[in-house]
Amino acid sequence: MFGVFIDGDHLFAAPRYISDNGYAAILSPTWDDGSGHTWKSLLHYPVGFFFVAPLAIGWRFMVPLLFWSVHLGMDYLQIEVVKYSTPLETVVFAGACTGILFVQYRAWRELRPDSDFSKYLAYLHSRVRTTLSGFRKSISELLGSTG
Repeated sequence: MFGVFIDGDHLFAAPRYISDNGYAAILSPTWDDGSGHTWKSLLHYPVGFFFVAPLAIGWRFMVPLLFWSVHLGMDYLQIEVVKYSTPLETVVFAGACTGILFVQYRAWRELRPDSDFSKYLAYLHSRVRTTLSGFRKSISELLGSTG
């Protein structure tokens, strides 16, 4: 999660970026439009090590450092190799999702040998609904308690 959490800075920059460039700029394959509004914080560069490493050492938990390093590598791969090739990014993303789904299905199938893929999809659907309803309940309680 820490490797994804550092992308939270995009949420804070989005209103300004959208007001300057419009909603279409968000979906544009060329995110670098020369506006001077960066979508990256210092955590997206190697200097972020000086922020992440002390936290990881202080927590005595190196997983954040590992995830940050992987995220940094993914950013480098996107900028240096993939560039603006959104079809290739889509294929890589779809492949990763398919691989994760396959691995999860195999583990689920070992526990339920008499099941098939449609039952697995029904199981996933119920888990997603349960999780989302839990989020909805938590958010409504949070908003209700602040008002």
